Amino acid sequence: MLPLFEHWPALESGLPILNLATLPTPIAPMTELGADLDVEGLYIKRDDFTGEAYGGNKVRKLDFLLGKAKAEGIKTVLTFGAAGSNHALATAIYTQAHDLHCISILVPQHNAHSVRRNLLRGHVAGAELHHCVSKGKATLCTANAFRREFMKQGCFPMVIPPGGSAPLGVVGYVNAALELKAQVEAGEMPEPDVVYVASGTMGTCIGLLLGFALAGMKTRVVGVAVTTAPYTEMKKGHKLYQQCLDLMRVCDPTIPDIPFPQDRFSLPYDFLGEDYALYTEAGCAAVKAIKEKEGVPLEGTYTGKALSGLLAHAQSGALAGQQVLFWDTYNSKDVSPEIEGIDYHDLPRGFHQYFEEEVQELDRQ
Repeated sequence: MLPLFEHWPALESGLPILNLATLPTPIAPMTELGADLDVEGLYIKRDDFTGEAYGGNKVRKLDFLLGKAKAEGIKTVLTFGAAGSNHALATAIYTQAHDLHCISILVPQHNAHSVRRNLLRGHVAGAELHHCVSKGKATLCTANAFRREFMKQGCFPMVIPPGGSAPLGVVGYVNAALELKAQVEAGEMPEPDVVYVASGTMGTCIGLLLGFALAGMKTRVVGVAVTTAPYTEMKKGHKLYQQCLDLMRVCDPTIPDIPFPQDRFSLPYDFLGEDYALYTEAGCAAVKAIKEKEGVPLEGTYTGKALSGLLAHAQSGALAGQQVLFWDTYNSKDVSPEIEGIDYHDLPRGFHQYFEEEVQELDRQ
């Protein structure tokens, strides 16, 4: 049983899940990297292992989002992201496994090898992929999908926002915080003073913040921004926090109405670089460091930038004497076997550019 349901059993009937995630995910000390940084208490939470089919932070959110879709008899889900969206891919993989149709409305991004892999894997998973070069085109494409699905199914698709960061998806990371508390109580690590995690659409960092508050933990959350407003901004964080808490309290009014813990949340933009999905020198150096020291694979869009924030703060002395946890939101499952031999020409024409144009310079190193 999820720790969330152990604490508040009434939630189980109100929040159906599909049990997609393999939980709890492990915690491991990062001894070598910690020694280099002079941070003795440095750990990693391996949410790259959340699922056998595909890992990363999206699986915990989809557990609840797709659970709702199945419970309500929804036939199709429609979601959004950039061309190489990990969320869109995770949604495609897990909808296919549960006989749901997935429509992905995707917008342009800086090219990388991961974009190519994710597009091909999403195609293999049966997702209906749409390349939309502007917000106007995305709006029109969404409207057309709604009309077509209603005519075909007699109902509209369920909309999942970018990153799965709806209030219901955020519940997945409230549970993750309670999972961490149980691991702390079991002696797997001391209670962390601070958690570092990438903030793309804020669902993960806000879920953790709310979960720590409900668990009575004093852990601070540093959501290292890898996107800009409106995807990552303090105003959105406050709103998501309250919406998720309200949703849970509807199911179980005994859950305390805890105000947003402003003193335990920060949102640094210093490590974003010039743009979303455009790699940074510091992010790539962080990816290389953790791979060499701890054997952990990261990537340049999200987790590399988040880790670069942790490294910079540690090198400044700000983390001396603290228990520090890096929350790994990357999928580390290799998708190459599933896409071997797939021709990118089978994708809609708008996506061909990612295979015909060079990837960004830092992804070639």
